[in-house]
Amino acid sequence: MAADYSQVKKPVGKMVVFGICSAIIYGALLSYQGFITAYFTRGALYAILPIAGAFAISYVHGHFTGYFWSVLGIEARKSAVVRPRPEVERPDRRERTQPQPRLKA
Repeated sequence: MAADYSQVKKPVGKMVVFGICSAIIYGALLSYQGFITAYFTRGALYAILPIAGAFAISYVHGHFTGYFWSVLGIEARKSAVVRPRPEVERPDRRERTQPQPRLKA
């Protein structure tokens, strides 16, 4: 298994590009807080800006993090193939007689 991984090309370039983009986005958020807050709190159609911003930050930062772990060699474990269990034939339902409740006076 280790021999297979040594031949896999690590995505260093993609990690660097998404890392730089992520740093630029976070830097812009911290540098222009007042400007961003003014637009995000206007209401009406401007209400979509915080949602779009959150998706953009999540996309860029998520890709950077994924490539970062891949470059370090940490990969998710591949899940085993789920095989369907064969149907177990069960005997027909037997009728079990229940004792009838009796009133004792």
